[in-house]
Amino acid sequence: MQAADLNAPSSSLRLFPFGMAIGALAEVAIKLFVSGYILAVVVYVNATGNWDKDDDLVATFDVSAVLGQTARLPCDIEPSTREDRVYMVLWFRDDAVKPIYSFDVRGRAFNKALNWSDSTVLGPRAYFVTVTKPAALSLEAVQLDDEGIYRCRVDFKNSPTKNFQVNLTVIVPPHQLLIYNSSGVEVESTAGPFQVGVEFELSCEVRGGKPTPVVSWLVNEKEVDSRLDDIGRHIVVSKLRIPQLRREHRNTTYKCRAANTDLIPALEKTILLDVYLKPLSVKILSKPTILETEKDYSIACETTGSHPRARITWMEGNAVYHNGKVLDGGNASVVLSTLIFSPIPDDHGKILKCRGENPALPDAYLEDFFQLNVVFPPKVQLHLGSTLNADKIKEGDDVYFECKVRANPEHHKITWRHNDAVLTQNYSAGIIMSTQSLVLQKIGRNNAGNYTCLASNDRGETTSPAVTLRVQFAPVCKAKDVTVIGVSLEESVKVRCEVDADPNEVEFLWELNNSGENFEVAPAKFDGNNGTMSELVYTPVSERNYGALTCWGRNVIGKQEAPCIYQIIPAVKPNPLNNCTIKASLNQSSEILEVECVPGYDGGLRQEFRLEAYEVHTGNLRVNASSISADVPLFRIAVADLLPATHFYLVTYAVNAKGRSESSLLEDIMLRDSEKHTDSGVSMVPLILLLIGCLMAFGVTVLSVMLMMYRRRGTTSPVHIEPYMKQPIITPPDSRNNSMLDVTHGDHTYFVEYTLKQVTDYALNNQPDIIQSPQDQEKIKREPQLFLPVRPDTLFAPYDIHKQGIQTNRCSLNPFSAKSWEPISFKADRNLMKEIIIANSIPGPESCV
Repeated sequence: MQAADLNAPSSSLRLFPFGMAIGALAEVAIKLFVSGYILAVVVYVNATGNWDKDDDLVATFDVSAVLGQTARLPCDIEPSTREDRVYMVLWFRDDAVKPIYSFDVRGRAFNKALNWSDSTVLGPRAYFVTVTKPAALSLEAVQLDDEGIYRCRVDFKNSPTKNFQVNLTVIVPPHQLLIYNSSGVEVESTAGPFQVGVEFELSCEVRGGKPTPVVSWLVNEKEVDSRLDDIGRHIVVSKLRIPQLRREHRNTTYKCRAANTDLIPALEKTILLDVYLKPLSVKILSKPTILETEKDYSIACETTGSHPRARITWMEGNAVYHNGKVLDGGNASVVLSTLIFSPIPDDHGKILKCRGENPALPDAYLEDFFQLNVVFPPKVQLHLGSTLNADKIKEGDDVYFECKVRANPEHHKITWRHNDAVLTQNYSAGIIMSTQSLVLQKIGRNNAGNYTCLASNDRGETTSPAVTLRVQFAPVCKAKDVTVIGVSLEESVKVRCEVDADPNEVEFLWELNNSGENFEVAPAKFDGNNGTMSELVYTPVSERNYGALTCWGRNVIGKQEAPCIYQIIPAVKPNPLNNCTIKASLNQSSEILEVECVPGYDGGLRQEFRLEAYEVHTGNLRVNASSISADVPLFRIAVADLLPATHFYLVTYAVNAKGRSESSLLEDIMLRDSEKHTDSGVSMVPLILLLIGCLMAFGVTVLSVMLMMYRRRGTTSPVHIEPYMKQPIITPPDSRNNSMLDVTHGDHTYFVEYTLKQVTDYALNNQPDIIQSPQDQEKIKREPQLFLPVRPDTLFAPYDIHKQGIQTNRCSLNPFSAKSWEPISFKADRNLMKEIIIANSIPGPESCV
């Protein structure tokens, strides 16, 4: 009945439909009802006596809940029989007699049971769940204060009351997990990088948790032993140590796990271990045994096992090899590098290396290599001997050259060249060749020039760059022959003396040698731009000023051994032209008459040749022509220039600075009659030429007869100087001690006597009294256009006075003295005429020619 009475307020509350109308009254009634309901429960519990603390409990449950999550406190509300039903479920906390939660089914359907929760204890966080078996009180957002002992009382309609006890434990999970390396630096996701062989240690620090969490290490998801190093207030530290890292430790995962309940996942953190690895292998995939220059090669190198990715470097010795192009390929574990290059001769013998290295590790590299065998033509360099000073080499020194050759295969021949001319071994000439050296003994200035050496092997031959050898020497004359200069008394002439010398700073000394006496000439005027030339303005004022003018040069090496000689002779008008002949030739447009003569003595000066053609009947000048050759009198006249005249004569002569020679006359020259030639159809020119040829043949026959008669008379007959004899060959004496000159003239040899005049400085002035002119007329060199304005020509004594002087001085000129002299007028005798003029112009008994 008491229980039934407890339902009354609840029923009355539900049947109070007009509570909303009288709001204030209803609120007061509800409060009274709740207070009365609780009081009724308490009275009910006391009346039954079932909540006595001494009563035995049916069952005890241990329940754990995670802080902040939902806890389920079990309570079995199933009746013993099917006819029975639950009336009420009450929840108590610890030893409290006042319930904190109720589930009331009295007087109502089960699904409409009344739930009540103490707002000061559980409040809205609690809710009784009956759909689960067993039923359970669900407590949301569990707090630390919720931990404790809970009791559940279940009253049935018929069955006895059941009591259950629930021990609720609130679990606080760890709130932080940190991993540190051996240096105390926090590791986020990757540990390292470390090097192989070092010690590795990790520390896992767990903060918070109730109960104390359990910390464990997992390596690649497999749990391993670890050391619990420190437990402090709410802090747990666990350490994992690896004594020595190996290659296989790279990319290993290390996980630290902290857990104190199975209700939620454990707190954990995973890191990856990074280990730097040296290359495992480096290999050059192809190693050519022979390399040719100017040819491209591709050489590949492969390296494996490096972390991070290996870097491949091509090296020559210990230096980076730059001769080529490098292409990189491969992947992270296998790296491929290809060197594309064209070898050069300097690469021969070098060690080509492929180095695979870990860029992150010092000295973490491997190498493979091979020696380059490059074949190429010789590479040649020529050097003057290392002990020689190239700027101080002079005549008489010994010099040597060194030819440095690089070749593969080795050179088998060396050729030496001087100014592109091949040198051969010649001990007598001082040319000595050894393996790669050239020795020149007692060199002269002719040894100066460019030297090269040429080396040959199976690949070709190469010539070295030229090395210029400078040989310093004392001055020497540029002109090898005596220069004859004709000049009159009181006439000034420029005499130019040029020498070769090295160094070219030359001082000059001029001397005149006349009849064995030397006279120093006034200082010369030098050319400011070239120290190897001197000009002397020379003026003979008397007949003693003729003779050999000598020019001496001196530089730092010394004085020239032989002077430059200029034979100063009297200048006169040239001799007439001789032996003029005429011949006809046919030009493209007209007929040509060619007149060729033999030149006479030029008077010591440069001469020119002229020809004039005159009409016989009128004396009019028709042609005035010069020789087409400077050395030979050769004239060409167009027949058309002579027509219509048919009868004329020619005048030829020579001209020099002293005047005009006597004329040579060619008379009775007839030309054909053009009209008669047209009527008769017969040309007169061939007849004229035939006649001239016959006359010339007759003349040659007469001359031959005369020569034969002359030879038969021998040297006992008086000598007549024939106009067609050969030019005399004059052989100078070997030394000053000789007093004879031999003259070969035709088939006879004559001797010319002269007297020497003693001088004290003979060693420095070893010139003869009279310098003979060169034998070959073509070798005579004269100063062109050097003559200054002079006074009118002064003619020398006639030839007869000269002959008397010879007889007075009693110079024997046998056999010339046996017959009176005749004028010399032909080419073969002009040098004889020159010698006679020289002798006639130089007074005194010292010299006779």
